[in-house]
Amino acid sequence: MRLSALLVVSTTLLLGAAPLQAAKSGGGKHFVLNLVGAGGMYESTVPDIDGDGVDDPAICFDIELINGKNRQLIGTATDCLSNVTPTGTGVALVGTTYFHLPQGMLVTRGNTSVQPVLHPTMTPSGQLVTHVTGASGTGNGVLMGTGRFAGASGTVRLSGMVDMSMFGGGPGDPIGFDCLFVIDLY
Repeated sequence: MRLSALLVVSTTLLLGAAPLQAAKSGGGKHFVLNLVGAGGMYESTVPDIDGDGVDDPAICFDIELINGKNRQLIGTATDCLSNVTPTGTGVALVGTTYFHLPQGMLVTRGNTSVQPVLHPTMTPSGQLVTHVTGASGTGNGVLMGTGRFAGASGTVRLSGMVDMSMFGGGPGDPIGFDCLFVIDLY
């Protein structure tokens, strides 16, 4: 009987401490964020990727940000693409995404694959899709944050669809986005 009481007390203490740790590291929240719409390309830089201490060049796109849980507009996102490398029929790149939310800014980064679609594909809203994208990792995918997200860390997964039919690689050329980010802060 004593052992089971000790286990209950120990478990209660451990579980009770978990919210304190989550609050210190960024809230312990689950986010489903959807980048939707088209944005014209512009050149910018992102925080250092290759470890040389110098910000790296990127092409960026500003897109509306939708809450994937309730489909409400909650902010904007800036999706920046660096180290774009053709591989086979697709492209490998480093994606740095800035989520501008009412609670602060959250910046994520991941190694992203982009491949042409194999079947004619449209988003649920009827937008043509030419490519699918994806990124995931088990390590920390959060680069930095402000406000509520200061000091946050967590995992990030991207599953996306993009329309690159109007993108020629020049400033102002648009890419249409319907990209889902699943972010688990810990």
